[in-house]
Amino acid sequence: MDTAILVLDIQKGFIGEKARMPAAAHQIEPMLENVNRIVEKADHKKIPVVYIGNEYEPKQFMANFLTKKSALKGSEGAELDERLLMVNDCYFSKNKSSALSNPELVSYLTANRIKHLVIVGLFAEACVAATALDSIRRQFSAAVVKDAIASMSDARKEKSLEYMHSKGVAIVDSSQLFKNTFTENLG
Repeated sequence: MDTAILVLDIQKGFIGEKARMPAAAHQIEPMLENVNRIVEKADHKKIPVVYIGNEYEPKQFMANFLTKKSALKGSEGAELDERLLMVNDCYFSKNKSSALSNPELVSYLTANRIKHLVIVGLFAEACVAATALDSIRRQFSAAVVKDAIASMSDARKEKSLEYMHSKGVAIVDSSQLFKNTFTENLG
């Protein structure tokens, strides 16, 4: 199969009890439930699941300022949240908004002949959007699972989904994700 699930930034610094830059509290549990269900189904169907996390270097002053040092490399906030279902150890760090800014991830996707990216995680208006739009620029097809992402607010999430859709990103519901017609469309 030429599809991969990218699980973005489900880290303690964004959804944990001591989160420095928390997602909207009412979005966290539903997002986690849907992400974990997607990860479990993908693993069962042998679709690669790739975990990605922000790890900002101390010298990245602006990124650390904007994220309130929530994902400082080596900090507890940069760790993946323990509620996230882990089915493998396929993990790539990033220190920019787009997951595809990490050349090792791009090499992994290329080596595994991945053409279609399904994106879940955080934050709709930041890393999810940046990764989805960068995916299209790099000739991947991109789908964002609207009930498996979170944001700082409902308004930001909706605005981001509308913007991504206007730029060619498929916006899908998790209930559509593993139906035959959708996965056939993904490749």
